[in-house]
Amino acid sequence: ALDHLAGDVASTARVARLCVADRQFLMHALDAHLGHGERWFDALCARCGARFDFHLDFAQLPVVEAGSTFPYATLEIDGQTRRFRLPTGADQEALAAQPEATARAWLARALIDDAPPDAAAIDADAPAIAALDAALEAMAPAVVVAVEAACPECGQANTVDLDPYRALALESDEILREVHEIATHYHWGEAEILGLPLRRRRHYLRLIANARGLTS
Repeated sequence: ALDHLAGDVASTARVARLCVADRQFLMHALDAHLGHGERWFDALCARCGARFDFHLDFAQLPVVEAGSTFPYATLEIDGQTRRFRLPTGADQEALAAQPEATARAWLARALIDDAPPDAAAIDADAPAIAALDAALEAMAPAVVVAVEAACPECGQANTVDLDPYRALALESDEILREVHEIATHYHWGEAEILGLPLRRRRHYLRLIANARGLTS
């Protein structure tokens, strides 16, 4: 789905070198490209237990720009000044193969920029890990991965997690559900509905939602 990246042809190797937030941002863009950037979500109220719907447009969510030292952070550990880089997609893939007990220490060691082969490992429980996490987060770009949604029944503000990779989990019959919803409401045929431009089809779905009282 990705044709160009930073003005050059996208490749598996280049995408693997992107930091995590960049990859999540591109997944948001893919979601919007597929027509799912603006949609309804449902949540369960933590106070009263009511299930409610809320509307969200991913294009309207803010992003945090990268800091001036991106993608590196400098930190002093055990009397040595070391430069660390942000985790990348390749790091995520490699991390998945690590034992959980040693994964944090392995990642911290892997993020040392140009570390010599004999560089000492970093204790996963050391205060340095927390300091490293804070230093990297301070200059890292970020996308929204959680929002607050108010329960219409009791007014409770609920924190709702957003899966940045949800486009990968879209079911293949999503378009069939859209056709079913429009056909049920307007009694049009399948070919006629599929012939609608994507934006027009989404607009009809919003009108149907509004008619049912699912307003944002």
